[in-house]
Amino acid sequence: MIRFAPFYETRPWGGRRFYEEFARHIPDGPIGEAWELSELPDKHSEVVLGPHEGKALGELWRAGLLGGSAKGPFPFLLKWLDTQDKLSVQVHPDADAVAKMGKGEPKTEAWYIAQNELDSVLLVGHYPGLDAATLRQAATGGTIHKWLYELRPRMGEMLLVQAGTLHAVGAGFLLLEVQQPSDTTYRVYDWGRLGTDGLPRELHLDEACQAVNLDRPGAPRTQRSGVVGPCFSMKVVRMGLELPPGPLRVLVANSGPAKLAGAQGEELLEYGDVIVAETEDGLIRIESGTCVLVGEST
Repeated sequence: MIRFAPFYETRPWGGRRFYEEFARHIPDGPIGEAWELSELPDKHSEVVLGPHEGKALGELWRAGLLGGSAKGPFPFLLKWLDTQDKLSVQVHPDADAVAKMGKGEPKTEAWYIAQNELDSVLLVGHYPGLDAATLRQAATGGTIHKWLYELRPRMGEMLLVQAGTLHAVGAGFLLLEVQQPSDTTYRVYDWGRLGTDGLPRELHLDEACQAVNLDRPGAPRTQRSGVVGPCFSMKVVRMGLELPPGPLRVLVANSGPAKLAGAQGEELLEYGDVIVAETEDGLIRIESGTCVLVGEST
């Protein structure tokens, strides 16, 4: 079982939960994202300990050491998010929008709610009647949130957010995000907030109007059984479950410590830890605790 070094990202809406809840050493300032598994051009996850120390995630993936299809880039990007403040209203393009605009990468994502506060709200999906002109007017006039559905998910629930969906994660969440391997985000509205450099953050209203799927109103439903995206799947696995070798198996301690046992020995995961199973681990048993299991979609 292999551990990779995370990348920490400063965000104006971030907090200190990765230190307070996960007991991690993190940089100073508001840390909003911990990129746990990535093979994006500017962020290649590397092994931190063991015989593969220093090797890149994609290298091990394509060598067939992690199971799964072992083809092409690593199939998804995995992050933890700490939202001390609300995120911008934004949208990610789907494949059709990417082709039309000639730039970017498609990005469908899913969230697992690890923690939330009583008043924490997700804004996801738009009401019927929204068109491009109204979207632009609502964004520039600061009323776009009135067009978005409010969701109040509970801890342990999951949500699939299809590319082309307007959304904003509210304040007070600690969530695990799995997504297509893309960093293409078009901001529609940012609540009049300044970035960490003291300047207004860039908006992308022209691109956003092309990326939003206006013909798909409505809000997605929260799930507990699991979600499946275009290149990923996510579900919760509990003590006593056995995971056979073959598929890609990424395990995240989602609510406290968890113990895993495989052919190469045992691993204790602290809250928030992410581990990738090797094919040589064989059958993996969840000895204690619970984990989020993330893999390829099939």
